[in-house]
Amino acid sequence: MIVLGISDSSVCGGASISIDGRVVTSVNEERLDRQKLSTGFPRLAITRVLQEAGLEASQIDRVQVSDNHNYFKPESSYWQGWLIDHANKKKEMVATISSSVSSVIGNSDLVQSAYYKLKRNITKKRPEQLRALLRSDFGLTCPVQHIDHHFCHATSAYYTAGFPECTVITLDGGGDGLCSRVYRVRNGIFESLNHLGSYHSIGNYYAYVTKICGFTAHKHEGKITGLAAFGKPIYADIIKQMVAFDGEQIRNQGNAYYWSAVKKLTAALPANFEIKDLAASMQTVLEDVVVDYCRHWTQQSGIGRVALAGGVFANVRLNQKIHELDCVEDIFIHPGMGDEGLSFGAALTPDILPEGHCPPVVDDVYLGPTIRTEEVEEEIRSRGLGFEKHDNLAAQIASLLAQGHVVALCDGRMEYGPRALGNRSVLYQPNDPSANDWLNKHLARTEFMPFAPVVREENADLCFHNMDGARDAARFMTITFDCTDHMKKLCTGVVHVDGTARPQIIRRRDNELYYDIVHEYEKLTGNPAIVNTSFNVHDEPIVCTPKDALNGFIDGDLDYLAVGGLLVEGANAQNRQRVIPETADAV
Repeated sequence: MIVLGISDSSVCGGASISIDGRVVTSVNEERLDRQKLSTGFPRLAITRVLQEAGLEASQIDRVQVSDNHNYFKPESSYWQGWLIDHANKKKEMVATISSSVSSVIGNSDLVQSAYYKLKRNITKKRPEQLRALLRSDFGLTCPVQHIDHHFCHATSAYYTAGFPECTVITLDGGGDGLCSRVYRVRNGIFESLNHLGSYHSIGNYYAYVTKICGFTAHKHEGKITGLAAFGKPIYADIIKQMVAFDGEQIRNQGNAYYWSAVKKLTAALPANFEIKDLAASMQTVLEDVVVDYCRHWTQQSGIGRVALAGGVFANVRLNQKIHELDCVEDIFIHPGMGDEGLSFGAALTPDILPEGHCPPVVDDVYLGPTIRTEEVEEEIRSRGLGFEKHDNLAAQIASLLAQGHVVALCDGRMEYGPRALGNRSVLYQPNDPSANDWLNKHLARTEFMPFAPVVREENADLCFHNMDGARDAARFMTITFDCTDHMKKLCTGVVHVDGTARPQIIRRRDNELYYDIVHEYEKLTGNPAIVNTSFNVHDEPIVCTPKDALNGFIDGDLDYLAVGGLLVEGANAQNRQRVIPETADAV
C-alpha cells in the first residue's frame, strides 16, 4: 500500500510517503518555501515527495492527515482552557497576551472572541477544504482519513524505535485538544493507558517562559534550554505553583492559560529577575515534572523500553534525565519529534500495516530532496564562482578543518527533522571555545547551547558516559550525555558549561562521506570529534537546494562550501587569521 501522509494545520506542515510500511521520503514545507515553521496546505512538500518517490498521484492508495480537527468540541480541554482564560481576562483586564495572537489580531476582548469563533468555523470546514485542494491541485481522489495528532506522534515513535514491545509517551504544547498520550504497544497493537488535555500542557508553560525571557514562544525554546545551564533555579517554586505532577497527571494548578499565565508568571517574579535564572528554573521544573510523569507511566506500562515523540522531547537535557531513570532500559526519541514529524506518523498507522508489524530501528533520516552534480555546477557558474573536484573530498575537508577553516557541507539527500545530520551541516574544529560566539555571529544567530560534536561510533564510549540504552537515540542528536574527562580536555568548543554535550554518533554505513571526514580529521589531529551545526542563517530553515546552500554560504561569509561533491572557496577564506588552539595528542 502507498500512503501519502500530510500535516497542514500544525506548527510545521509537511508531507511523507510510505510504501508497504516504510517511509521512503519526507519533507517539510519550510525547507521549500523558505518560511520558518511554515503552516497551511503543504503544496510544495506534496509535490516534492511525489517526485522523490517517483510516483504519480494516481498511484496513491490513501491520504492520511495528522489532525482530527477537534480542538473546539465542548469536552476538549483546549476549549475549556480558553473559556477559563477568557473569563480571567474579563475579570482582570489583562493587557498582555500570547505573541502568536497579539502580533496579528490585537488584544481586545471583542477581537479575541471574534478570532476564536472564526478559527472554530475554519477548523470545522477544513477537512472538506482539504479534500477539494487534493482533488484540484493533484487529482487525488483516493480515500482521505484524518488521524489524531498525538496518535501520529505515537506511531512515528513506535515505528522507528525498533522496539517490538515498548511504552510510547507523547508530550507537546497541544494538538487535537490533548498535550499527551501514553500507550503500551506490543507487536503493533496500541493499548491506550492515558491521555492529558492541552490545558495542562507543561510545554505551553515552557513557551510562556520563552516569551517572558524576550524570545518567540513555540520557536525559540531551544535557547532557554541552553541558557538554563548559566543560571540558578531560584524561581522554581514559583513555577511549581503553576504547573506540577500530582502523582498521576501533570496539572495546570495555576488555573491559567495563554495570556493569563504570562501575566501571572511575570507578576510573581521580582522586577529585577535575570532571564538565565528564570530559564534554569523552568528547565528544572520541566525535568522534575516530566521525569515523574514518565516514571509513573513507564511503571504502569510494565515495559522499560520507551519511545518518545512530541515537541517537549526536543529538550535534549530532559531526555537525558528520562534515560537515567532506573525503570527505563532503552530509550528512543523520534528524530522529527515535534510537529515536523506528524506527516511521518500519519503515513504509518497500524491499519495499513501487516498485523504485528514492527520494523527495525531506523538507519537514517536522509529522506529529503537529493543534490545533483549537474544542478550544482550550473548554480555555481551562475554566481561567477569557481569550484574544484577532489579525488578524496573527505581528506581535503578534514585538512581544511585542521587548518581552522569553516566548511559548509551540502551533499546527498536532505535530512528529515529539525537536526542537521551531516548532509546540510556547517563543520568546524571542536577545540576552539570561542567558536560558539563568532560563528553564530557569522550566521546571524543567537544561541546559548554549544555546537554539537559528531563522533564515530567506535569512539562513543571514549567521549561520553552512560551510552548503553541510548546509542540509537544518539545517532540523531536527540539527547545529551555527560562528557568524559577525555572529551572535556580535547573538545572544549562543544562541551556545555554543565559538562554535557549533544552528540551525533555516526556510523559509516549511514553516511560514508561524513564518517570519513571525521576519521580523516582524527588522523590529522588526534581529536575524535568535529563541530556540526545546522547550515542556516538566523530565522531561516536549514538549506535544501544548491541555491539555498550558496545563498547561505555567501551571506554567512564562510570559508569553504562542499556541495554536490564539488568544493567552492569563499572570497575571504585565505585571509582568515584565526588563533588555532593546539591540537591534541593522537588518541
